[in-house]
Amino acid sequence: MERIIPTVFLQGYELIDENTIDRIQDIETPLILVEKFEDFKENVFWLKIRGIWALIGKIPPLKVEKGDIVLFKEKGNWGLFRFLKEEGEHVILEDAKGERKTKVPKEILEELELYGKVLRVQEKV
Repeated sequence: MERIIPTVFLQGYELIDENTIDRIQDIETPLILVEKFEDFKENVFWLKIRGIWALIGKIPPLKVEKGDIVLFKEKGNWGLFRFLKEEGEHVILEDAKGERKTKVPKEILEELELYGKVLRVQEKV
């Protein structure tokens, strides 16, 4: 007997360059990847970045935690960073490639437009 995996269709986007994200077709996704997230059809989406697919959960309702990779927008440009930890009035961030760390005041983090955190990365959808 063939086993059927329940799926849902989630919104899909593609990062064209640092300041442009375009809407693409909805992506069929196994339900098991998103069923634990509240209102997953509204709060979870796929983003294609240079040939790699990232499943993104919106902030809020999700909260940034230690080790999360976060999608943000600053001054019209999109970017990713890893949230490492809080130290008093500062936070320690790392670029998504893991090459550079930086210590910034919490106010700077609050000024960024945080869109979501990466829940999963894969080559194909």
